[in-house]
Amino acid sequence: MKIAFLVPVLTEIDLAKTFGRISESCPDDDFDVYFAINGKLNSFFTQVRSTFLNESRVKAFMVDRPVDEHKLITLGMELTEPYDATIIYSGKELPNKDVIRAFISSWKAGNKIVYLKKEYSGFKKLWVKMKRAWYSLGIKILGIFKDRCAETDIQLLDQDVVKTINQLPAKNRQLRVLDSFVGYPVDVIQLELDSKSKENKHYEEKIKQYKLCNIAEVSCLLGGFALLALCIVGFVLKLPMPAVVYILIIALGLLAFIMAFVFSTKKTLHYRVGLLNELPELNDLRTKIEKYNITQKK
Repeated sequence: MKIAFLVPVLTEIDLAKTFGRISESCPDDDFDVYFAINGKLNSFFTQVRSTFLNESRVKAFMVDRPVDEHKLITLGMELTEPYDATIIYSGKELPNKDVIRAFISSWKAGNKIVYLKKEYSGFKKLWVKMKRAWYSLGIKILGIFKDRCAETDIQLLDQDVVKTINQLPAKNRQLRVLDSFVGYPVDVIQLELDSKSKENKHYEEKIKQYKLCNIAEVSCLLGGFALLALCIVGFVLKLPMPAVVYILIIALGLLAFIMAFVFSTKKTLHYRVGLLNELPELNDLRTKIEKYNITQKK
């Protein structure tokens, strides 16, 4: 069995430590490492080639323009399809050896998809759990596939899963993030983090739809609280308003809070799954990829 590690890179990373940790994590397994490099990182691409000149297990490709990491993952999965499994490990952080070992053990136990779910300590743990529960309730009401709220760019996919996803490259990210595969055994590895841990901002993508939903959510919340305040003031000051007006204000306030809930859910969904990949753009990227140590598919 041979495993491919796919590392999307948006900013320069420590190559020696990244490869070293991967190598130490699976000393008894056959593997290759693919660095999927963002556009305009020419010096880093050159660094990969010079650093691993005599290391046949290291491969790399670079696109001709800046793109998000999920497009790099989409293109990379097409190259790793011949492998028995693909481990996607974002360049936003150094690989965790315990996580990689757990991924491989779970896969060898028969699981086709293995997710990584980060848990936090202290007050942040409670806050994150509340946000996840709120979001999970929202997508359930909206009738969307279950989201395990795991990392979107650190996961293991069996070859069967990779082949299936590659047939629908436009939906690559959605299929990897949402629990839409029926019949495939799934496992979730949990990693406990300190509450002070911060995400790499370079890998955060907030698309236009996310920002619009955020504005709509805040507007609905402010509107709901304003209507609620108006109703309270009316009761306290005994303003001469008919009962039907109070009922209408309360109804509009409730509607505003419901819409805020919907926009909050859609905002998080946009953050996690983004939009569909544009096939013409993917095709154009494929034709202009610069490769290192990558031959034709097996």
